[in-house]
Amino acid sequence: MHGLLHGWGKALYKLRWAVVMLWIVAALLGGVAFGKLSPLLSGGGWAVPGSQSLEAGKLLASAFEGKSASSMTLVLRDPNHAVGTPEYNEKLKQISDRLKTEEGVSGVFSVLDASPGIAKGLVGKDPNLSIAFVDMNMKLDFAINSVPDYQNRVVEQAKQLGVEAYLVGEAPFWGENSTQSKEGLAKAEMIVFPLIIVILLIVFRSVVATVTPLIVTIASVLSAMGIIYLVAREVELSVFVTNSAMMLGLGVGIDYSLFIVSRFKAELAKSGNTKQQAIITTLGTAGHTVFFSALTVIAALSALFIVPLNAIKAIAFGGIAVVIVAGLTSLTLLPAVLVILGHRINKWSLPFLKPRETGKLSAWKKWTKAIMRRPVLITVLTVIVLGAFASPALDMKLGSPDISTLPADTPVRQGYTLMEKSFGVGAANQVNVVLHNPTGDLSSPDAIASIMRLQAELGKQEHVLAVTSAASFLPGMEPAAMSGALQAGSAALPSDVVFMLGRYYGGDHHTALLQVMLDQHASSDISRNVVKHLRDDVLPSFQLPAGTSFHIGGETMTGIDTSKGINDNLLPALGIMLVLIFLILVLTFRSVLLPLKAIILNLISVAATYGILVLVFALGYGSQIFDVESQGYIIHFVPMLLLALLFGLSTDYEVFLVSRVKEEYDRSGAHEDSIAEGMEKTGPLITGAAVLMVAVFTGFAFSGVLPIQMLGFGMAVAIALDATVIRMLLVPVTMKLLGRASWWFPGRAAAVGSGKLKSSARSDKSVPSTNKIIR
Repeated sequence: MHGLLHGWGKALYKLRWAVVMLWIVAALLGGVAFGKLSPLLSGGGWAVPGSQSLEAGKLLASAFEGKSASSMTLVLRDPNHAVGTPEYNEKLKQISDRLKTEEGVSGVFSVLDASPGIAKGLVGKDPNLSIAFVDMNMKLDFAINSVPDYQNRVVEQAKQLGVEAYLVGEAPFWGENSTQSKEGLAKAEMIVFPLIIVILLIVFRSVVATVTPLIVTIASVLSAMGIIYLVAREVELSVFVTNSAMMLGLGVGIDYSLFIVSRFKAELAKSGNTKQQAIITTLGTAGHTVFFSALTVIAALSALFIVPLNAIKAIAFGGIAVVIVAGLTSLTLLPAVLVILGHRINKWSLPFLKPRETGKLSAWKKWTKAIMRRPVLITVLTVIVLGAFASPALDMKLGSPDISTLPADTPVRQGYTLMEKSFGVGAANQVNVVLHNPTGDLSSPDAIASIMRLQAELGKQEHVLAVTSAASFLPGMEPAAMSGALQAGSAALPSDVVFMLGRYYGGDHHTALLQVMLDQHASSDISRNVVKHLRDDVLPSFQLPAGTSFHIGGETMTGIDTSKGINDNLLPALGIMLVLIFLILVLTFRSVLLPLKAIILNLISVAATYGILVLVFALGYGSQIFDVESQGYIIHFVPMLLLALLFGLSTDYEVFLVSRVKEEYDRSGAHEDSIAEGMEKTGPLITGAAVLMVAVFTGFAFSGVLPIQMLGFGMAVAIALDATVIRMLLVPVTMKLLGRASWWFPGRAAAVGSGKLKSSARSDKSVPSTNKIIR
């Protein structure tokens, strides 16, 4: 690999202007594409193939009018007039009529269209509030991008009329998530970029050296977004892909740039070195670390493709795309710019920040030698402390993004709050029990009698407030009479009753729906336990009509299925991840024990990060800092993404530090001195890189989008732990404990060494090979 990178350095010197021009074109095209990306992103992708919730959703969308995933509910409250008064009705009519003009809205059914019996079900405990059903003929993916505009127009019109009106449902929820994601990204950028500039100024001590990596990183992120845009045109990608890709792209882009620029400046400062010699050496050393670091992050994220959730795969793809581009720009665009700049990289130095003087880093060596005198004690104490941090993770619970993840002042959240106060906390997200018989008629008298008995049985269950079925709209009617009415349809029944029956019976009568309202929020443990009881005990033991199957849907069941899909694949993904990372580190270090040591330390670091994440976001200790509500759980996809990202990014510092230690060991053969030398040479740069990473991820922790906040906070904590506790304590002392066995590799000739090594006065007969991994 070193030979290839050296050769590329020579070629790049001649091709520098062509390389820069190609990347400028790529960044401009990517920037244009980035502006068009949001409308293509979806809030879906969380369904597990073959799961109860997915099958229920498919049946609802295909068999029922008004039950498509994009359908919504209009919540309207007039503080001065009760439902049914002329004033209330006139305002409701104006809002409904205008809403019907929106693209994709096929109809609005409200108290204005209902008889007193039906209208009663559209009014809750609050006499000034009613709900209306908004039917859509637009796919959810498209509705997500349009509904926020509908919402804004509804809210604005309501204000002008002196009322409150909001749209709620899956499309408004994910549409608001998309809006919050964009606003959060802009907010994060406002926090992150000033911090990056300040830190880079401190690290590089000149304006040009600060601006160069920043521009290159922005170019790489824009280019990566162009790739994501092209894929999003053909494949459904999650709305979270933009934030996660931006966060990771900024983090690794700045990190890689820091390694390359620092080494180039050091090589350029050496007496007699030309620009060409400096860039060749830089690519052969820092470029080697960047290459293997990017490869490790890509390998770690690739393991997520086994998770059966399209949203996870989309986020993993976005991360892979941005890391590939960040690696390419660091090995092509950045070196080309550095060659063009040459010594001008130090231009506009800051007079109040003096350059570091050679030989002023002895504190790192003293620290390393001090902790290596007590390796067992340091190891035990550090592991105990990290174990204490990790302990809250033993009770970590996973949950789906729900309405509580949105800020309290968003229109969707306000609409849900009004609806819950009037109809109950479970009204907005009821449990759907879908019965399906592909050959039988579920509107026959016997089938109706069975469904009515099931409705009664479900109503007896603990925490169930109400159960609604088609029979609820034909009270007192016997099964035979109800069957006749259903068969006759509009010829025998009022139009409003026909409308409501169409929401609980499929058009071909092969599918029927019962909706169960609980007294708990959809994401609560109690709701999950109730739904599991219905799925595992109540429904399997109930005598359904012959040939009829049941499927449970709704937010609670979706959360259960999604969490199970992630949990079932967590260990397999971890296994694949560890094997890939181990193989890459073996190739990098030419050692067996060092990769094993790195993996074990990373697992300890990840466990501690999980514990702190649970402590803050699930248990609420400090969650007010991020202006979020603790719900007792972590968003289900965050731990898995953290696992992949942390294993990938932690390897960055591992390769940087251990490669330098290996270089010193190959040169001198002095194991402990090599560890101290490696720490001295890499400590300041690892610290600077970690501070930059923490700054980037902390910015996203304040973005206002809860899943991204969790991910950003977790990444910031993990990088901080990795650069301090792991690199400054555990890596040196564990390498001391392993001794020269650290460098053992099958087939390596132990007696071959450099001239300097052979002349060493050391008594240790284990002489290292001349195989070098140069940093």
